[in-house]
Amino acid sequence: MAGGRETGNETYVRGLVSGFAQLDRDFELNVYHVGRPWQGPARHVNFHRLVTQSPWVRLTVDLPARIVADGLDVLHTTYTAPLWARCPLVVTVHDISFVSHPEWFSQRDIRVLSRTVPWSMRSAKRVITVSELCRSEIIEHYGVPAEKVVCVPNAAGPAADPISDVDAEAEISKLGLDSARQYVLAVGNLQPRKNLVRLFSAFRSVVASGLDVDLVIAGPEHYRAADVLDAAHEARSRIRFTGYLSDRQLAACYARAAAFVFPSLYEGFGIPALEAMAHGVPVVSSQGGALPEVCGDAAMYFDPINVAAMANAIHQALTDTQLRERLISAGRARVQEFTWRRSAEKTLAVYEEAV
Repeated sequence: MAGGRETGNETYVRGLVSGFAQLDRDFELNVYHVGRPWQGPARHVNFHRLVTQSPWVRLTVDLPARIVADGLDVLHTTYTAPLWARCPLVVTVHDISFVSHPEWFSQRDIRVLSRTVPWSMRSAKRVITVSELCRSEIIEHYGVPAEKVVCVPNAAGPAADPISDVDAEAEISKLGLDSARQYVLAVGNLQPRKNLVRLFSAFRSVVASGLDVDLVIAGPEHYRAADVLDAAHEARSRIRFTGYLSDRQLAACYARAAAFVFPSLYEGFGIPALEAMAHGVPVVSSQGGALPEVCGDAAMYFDPINVAAMANAIHQALTDTQLRERLISAGRARVQEFTWRRSAEKTLAVYEEAV
């Protein structure tokens, strides 16, 4: 996942490895990668490059061979397990929204996920997911025994790291954004699940109310991105698309934002909300998926289908001083409840159970 611009999936892998490096335990972690390792070897952590980027070779030959050659006690993969393995398997399934909402995915993704994910969960000794909502959905839909599915929450990614005002201003200027203009930030791939078309309608209402504000969308194009770009055409002078951002660029966008909006129809977790909170940005969020579970009382919520409610929430987050102060304070406290060290501790316990 790392190095492939996989956004949330990449943040998960990198964050978990950073958490393992902090643990004071006797274990060895082998991290298999296809691109460049994103850090040097750390305590407990060694990096090993796989022979090819092909997922088919990786899952049918390379990883099974590594299990034997490296004497692994357990192998942990995301979504898809290798074809065969001589050690216990742990698989992370972030969510199964491809089951409940196939219209959000390409036909190729539906075919692959529908075939590989159920088989991988049956093959695994333990299944990790990232929220209690996703855990209950996996158990209910696939009939996986409850004791086999473990919730291990995510934490904020590197984009939550502090950045000075001067550096943040310089970074957003390089992106072509006007540092003198106030903007609302949304982070996510350009795809149907992110609900950006309705966000644009809500944003036009906010501007029509008299607020002089822009909307910045940070994320790469994905399935049906053309629908999103077409819907933004009417307000293109105020809607800015940054494309994929580095961690530092994303940190800068958070730091300079007047508010963060998470309009998604569904999220299995919602890492960007925690990153915005870490930068002291008030969060307005949809009630989609696990977002209320993750954000708690540190966000103002709206129905993602209700454009008027979305517009009203954004407007209040920009204009209501007391609300802003409450959300900022609650957000700074909320983000402290999630750390990659805790995630790694829980994940290591899952490995031990699997073995």
